Amino acid sequence: MTGMHFAPDGVLVRKALRRLEDGPRSSVDLAAEVLGMHGCPPAMAGRLVAQLLEGIPEIARDEEDGDAWRLAAGSRRPRNPAARGLRDLRYAVVDIETNGGVAGASGRVVEIAIVDVDRGAIGGCYSTLVDAGVAIPPWITRLTGIRTEMTHGAPSFSQICDPVREHLRGRVFVAHNAAYDWGFVRAEMRRAGAGLPRGPRLCTVHMARRLLPGLERLGLDSVADYYGIEIRERHRARGDAVATARILVRMLEDAERRGWTTWPALRKALGPVPRRGRDKRPDRPSERVEPHERRHE
Repeated sequence: MTGMHFAPDGVLVRKALRRLEDGPRSSVDLAAEVLGMHGCPPAMAGRLVAQLLEGIPEIARDEEDGDAWRLAAGSRRPRNPAARGLRDLRYAVVDIETNGGVAGASGRVVEIAIVDVDRGAIGGCYSTLVDAGVAIPPWITRLTGIRTEMTHGAPSFSQICDPVREHLRGRVFVAHNAAYDWGFVRAEMRRAGAGLPRGPRLCTVHMARRLLPGLERLGLDSVADYYGIEIRERHRARGDAVATARILVRMLEDAERRGWTTWPALRKALGPVPRRGRDKRPDRPSERVEPHERRHE
């Protein structure tokens, strides 16, 4: 049963939300009431309910009882999931720096930052260098300023899996070129043997295509310049993540002005995310990015 997959907006999740509106429920209770598995052993119930509910922004584990579930603090998810407001969701804005390789192969994360965005406000930032046990090539050092010796003594990715999962849990994963950053995070989590956090993902490049159709380039520099946002520590995870978080706030405001006020409405307006090749070259002249910005296309 470990391979079961539950849709974030599926019938079972909506059923669980209705149960949690009446107060916290244990995994055993939810297994019986939502999954119809009466008398399910606690360990199995815990695994199944975790697969169902982890990564759902409006649901959290009860702080006093780790085996109980409740509505997340401040969550006001209405009974109709199509009415969820964009500002009612929590976002984790992620940026990574790598050694220049390909995710899942020779590519490794050497720095990561995660910025919280809640109700339109930017919160805390988790960031750290990562010792991937690999040399950082000179061209990456010229771009980012990160040298191999700077990562010595930093934690390995396996050592930061828990805090990374906690910062992503219950939030929408956001990045400027989300497929790129998510691909590396996923590869590192799998390499460490850690479970992947579940939840929706949002790409600010994809949003820019719909919200800013006249913008010639969609790299992070160009989008930040459009919104008048300064990027401090460009090509470092923390600086780029903070800038992307500020861009996200402005984009959500623009989306709401267009009437895209709920998550389903936003997803419908954005349409499917275009597939990209490994070299991330833009498919239209109006979406040009500079060579050094292709990872942030």
